[in-house]
Amino acid sequence: MNFTEFRLKFRRFFRKYRRILFVIVIIWAIIYFINKILANTTNDYVGETTYEPHTAVINNSKVASSSMQKNIEEMIDEYVTYCNDGEFDKAFEMLSDDCKEYEFDNNIEKYMSYVYTKMPTPKEYSLQNYSSTEYGGKTMYIYEVKYTDDLLATGLTNSTYNYTSENITFYRGDEGIEMNVGNYIYHTDIKNISENEYLKIDVVDKVVNYSIETYKVKFTNRSNYTIVIADGQETDEVLLTLPNETRSRSELNDIVLKPGASDTVTFTFKKFVDDGDNSSSILFSSIRVMEQYSGTEDVEESVIQSEIDNAIAKFSMEVSVQE
Repeated sequence: MNFTEFRLKFRRFFRKYRRILFVIVIIWAIIYFINKILANTTNDYVGETTYEPHTAVINNSKVASSSMQKNIEEMIDEYVTYCNDGEFDKAFEMLSDDCKEYEFDNNIEKYMSYVYTKMPTPKEYSLQNYSSTEYGGKTMYIYEVKYTDDLLATGLTNSTYNYTSENITFYRGDEGIEMNVGNYIYHTDIKNISENEYLKIDVVDKVVNYSIETYKVKFTNRSNYTIVIADGQETDEVLLTLPNETRSRSELNDIVLKPGASDTVTFTFKKFVDDGDNSSSILFSSIRVMEQYSGTEDVEESVIQSEIDNAIAKFSMEVSVQE
């Protein structure tokens, strides 16, 4: 095919498909100019986030005022800075007097030991309002604080994401905003008593942490016999009663009083402070007044059962723990 034939065929092809070719050229031109415009346009994209550190995860019906939120942020930042810098005396002084006494026995070395479990090395942190509770006419705001490694400082990459955390509580006290750490929430004196001719039970006080309640209870044996309060021979010997359930104690120690003796015992029960229930009482369900008591260690079961069967008295006692 010579040049003349090629030119004639090309002209016929163009005449036949010129409309289609025209549309293709227009579309290509539009795409080209759009790409040029987009290439020269700067987009300042702002990412969206749902992170709201002062909105409670569990119960958001109580929200701290904006001024208190600012103070909380400043206090946490100051506290973590002191701990990271090893200025534990200054960090300790930031805590409420009750927290220092009932969580750390006013012992800075005990406090330092606790801090090292949470921040063994300098840490970054993030905070999230978790829930709140009411005590003594005050709203106590419970924040979860997570401690993580400073990745820029440590150079960690492709590592497992590890963190420690604790609940830190803030509330308005007589001298401004108070802070509790170590999951400590509050302490209260109870001083409720239950007694009969054999035994006096005095619930002295209660310490509330985020997930446990701890009670100090004093027992006084008024009789001339051995009194067994708990030795593992009965089920549910010591129970914390709630409106719709009971909780067993965490400890497994025996509680046995010799004639005329007194003893103060600590009981710990698992209970979340923000679960909506209030503890009602402690129930001692299987108290036994024993004329003979050989104990339970290396003692034949038949002897144990015989002594139980011949107990002078068997009864239960319940002491209110309501505040």
